[in-house]
Amino acid sequence: MPHTVRDRIQRWVLLPTPPEKVWAEIGGFGAIADWHPGVTSAEVVEIEGEVHRHLRAPDGGLTLERLIETGRLHYTYEIVESHLPLAEHRATLSCVAEGGGCHVFWSAMFEPTDESADDIVSAFYEDGLRALRERYGG
Repeated sequence: MPHTVRDRIQRWVLLPTPPEKVWAEIGGFGAIADWHPGVTSAEVVEIEGEVHRHLRAPDGGLTLERLIETGRLHYTYEIVESHLPLAEHRATLSCVAEGGGCHVFWSAMFEPTDESADDIVSAFYEDGLRALRERYGG
């Protein structure tokens, strides 16, 4: 059985805002279009009894993601269809209390299908977390 290469990307930002307040604004599966500059629209739909979201990028690129699990301050999802150079992508977005504020963590594991995959995923996460830092300070 051949060994599959899986990459892991992990990024985070420390915000001076309580996690419940941040999560109330970013924790909805379709809320990403409200705060991430790389997502122009997010439509939450049910497909075969499971929650999915259609994301549109500023360049018109489409991504279909499936919600796998949700918790009080996190959710995990996987990419079902995308133009991105990766496969078997699974990610988690979460808020964790830190002092009077919180850390927002975003991590993913995936199989790159092109050497650009790590840079693309990293830039997407960093752009989103930078937008949160601008919104909440930190």
